[in-house]
Amino acid sequence: MKKSLVALAALAATSAFAQSSVTLSGLLDFASSSTTGSMYASNGKTVSTTQGTSATSTINIIAVEDLGAGMKVEARYEIDPRTFANDSTAVTNNITAGNTDQAANTTTGLLRHQTYIGLSGGFGTVKLGAPNSTGLSAAGASSPLGTGIGSGYAPVSGAVVNSVISTRFSGRAIRYESPVMNGFSATYHYAAGNDEVNRQASSLNVAQTIPNTRGYSEIGLSYSNGPLNATYAQQKTDKQTNNTGWYAASSAGATAAINAPDSTAKIWGANYKISDTTLYVGGLSGNAPSTTTAAGKTLKGSRMAIKQTIGSFDVALQSTKVKLDTTEAKVTGARADYNLSKTAAVYVGYEKWDTGAAASSSSTGDRKITAIGLRKSF
Repeated sequence: MKKSLVALAALAATSAFAQSSVTLSGLLDFASSSTTGSMYASNGKTVSTTQGTSATSTINIIAVEDLGAGMKVEARYEIDPRTFANDSTAVTNNITAGNTDQAANTTTGLLRHQTYIGLSGGFGTVKLGAPNSTGLSAAGASSPLGTGIGSGYAPVSGAVVNSVISTRFSGRAIRYESPVMNGFSATYHYAAGNDEVNRQASSLNVAQTIPNTRGYSEIGLSYSNGPLNATYAQQKTDKQTNNTGWYAASSAGATAAINAPDSTAKIWGANYKISDTTLYVGGLSGNAPSTTTAAGKTLKGSRMAIKQTIGSFDVALQSTKVKLDTTEAKVTGARADYNLSKTAAVYVGYEKWDTGAAASSSSTGDRKITAIGLRKSF
């Protein structure tokens, strides 16, 4: 009798354990790149996990538990291995200066990888934390180059698209994803703002500032059926009510600082596969916040791309344009991948970023990057 009870207890424990799982996955991408151009501090060579790579390196820890009745709870934590690789926030500057004490790059949107806890069921999925935006998905739908070299999305590719489209909002967002019906699905994404003004800390007798974070909301719609995939997203950023923060003319809170108004950016992307050829198209519109004018900037952009598969090779060409008011930035990119397996590839890539403005700083002029790299997912 005792043996039977022990066996039943062990079976129950095994069954309960089988309903939960923890997986480790990720990707590591290193590239050897050469940078030239009229842009200040744009000339140099390096081996890096940011400059010239084809993809974003990441380590993903995912825990899923089956709650029964079609419901699941998921915890996802993504770690950026580039933080531990000592890639600098100013890669090209360090290349030029010959610095070896490069600081960890943890400041840009892409480096804050998605981290959230989610609950899913017949009602869809609700995520709390820092999930990816639908704007990122829309950009990906029109880009065979992803967010890598030549894409015009990531900071190391010119900050053209993600200068107006947010990738995610770290640790303060809620996202709802509807069930898929006839290929269609919808999303709603919300992040609370915090515009509290300076307050006095009497114990320190100094002004203490809560960092400004503008409120944010996003609606999205996706369609995927057969060879056609398309995504649309509209992101709205609330106006700023004090003169301290990222979108103020002075982070020191000067009275002359400009408080940015609300802004709305729309992005869409689509791709269509015909045999071994995939065609991509996308667009941007709306307005963007400005640190120099209270009126903001008018936004307009477009993208066209093509990818051809030839045996183990994937060859992609892409052109991205983003116009803010009268200044139009262009990113032209190309990449050829030789797929060593389903999870590994060696590649060569090229991009030219023309900011549309005469060279006068590290963010104006033009820059060209050529790279050869190796990536491995797991």
